[in-house]
Amino acid sequence: MKKSFIFTLMLVLILALAACSSLTDESGDENETATGADSEETEDTAAEEQDSGENANSEEEEISIRLGSHLPPSHSVIAVTEKFEEIVESQSNGRIGVNIHPSGELGGQSELIQSLQVGSLEMTINDAGVLSNFAPKVGVLDLPYTFSSYDHVHDVLDSSVAETLEEELAAVDIKSIGWVDSAFRDLLINEEISGIEDVDGMSLRVPDAPQYSRTVESWGASATSIPWGDLYNSLETGVADGFEGSAESIYSDGLHEVVEYRVPTEHIFTVLSLNISQQFYDELSSEDQTLIEEAGREAALYGRELAMERDEEYKEQLSEEGLETLDIDKKEFRESAMEFVESYAEEEGMTDLLEQIAELE
Repeated sequence: MKKSFIFTLMLVLILALAACSSLTDESGDENETATGADSEETEDTAAEEQDSGENANSEEEEISIRLGSHLPPSHSVIAVTEKFEEIVESQSNGRIGVNIHPSGELGGQSELIQSLQVGSLEMTINDAGVLSNFAPKVGVLDLPYTFSSYDHVHDVLDSSVAETLEEELAAVDIKSIGWVDSAFRDLLINEEISGIEDVDGMSLRVPDAPQYSRTVESWGASATSIPWGDLYNSLETGVADGFEGSAESIYSDGLHEVVEYRVPTEHIFTVLSLNISQQFYDELSSEDQTLIEEAGREAALYGRELAMERDEEYKEQLSEEGLETLDIDKKEFRESAMEFVESYAEEEGMTDLLEQIAELE
């Protein structure tokens, strides 16, 4: 009896242990299944969050660029900015918009450059001469008789000289993304002359840049910095005896109506720089930086042929509308300016640049 009881008790214990083992296995399976489900759910959630983040990043921000200029809408330089606008908007599928403000709508050249530097304006296009007030070595492009032809200009703008000048601008928070042609400048006056001696004592309007004022002063004239928008009235009333500029700028603003003679001195070739605020540029993605820089270079190249074509067309128009071109010896104007060129280049530390330009002729 006692043995039977012990046997029965041992059997009950064995069955109880077996049942506990089964329960433990089932619980383990359930926990493992639950943990696996949780893990899969977590992975799915993480994947969804990652997809969401990628989608958010792919929704690229729309960008609006204001581009200021002092020139009128009809000018070939504005056509270059319009080409830039077309390329940028096309390449970005309209995500980047360019709004051009010509005719000094956003300020004169110096104001535009200052706005660019502090980041309150995104882009401008400016004469090298005016830019030299901020980055002096850029003024080498506007020294008289630096260039002999359009080909010479282009060789220089495609060389290391241009790269050096871009570094000078970058140092004052201006990024140049394209060098743009305008044309050779002539003297426009109301008095017929036969040589340089007749210019002596004249009051001539020039841009607000030392290269221009010192050039006309080397001819014996006095330089006056009248705003371009006030020039027509100043010529009409005799405040100024004349001015200097390209055929296109003369015709575009009707200035041939208030002067009688064009003196083909061809003393300075106007180069402009298409600029972007360094501060604004740094905030762009690398892809947008590349897009805008490539658009700037392409637009500048487009402007080369256009500038040459327009220059010839406007010279013909000016002649047809009564502006008389005088026959003068350009050599004496050049020789008179050379002493200033050499001293100015030395003052501003640009003698080496001037020599490099001469070697590319």
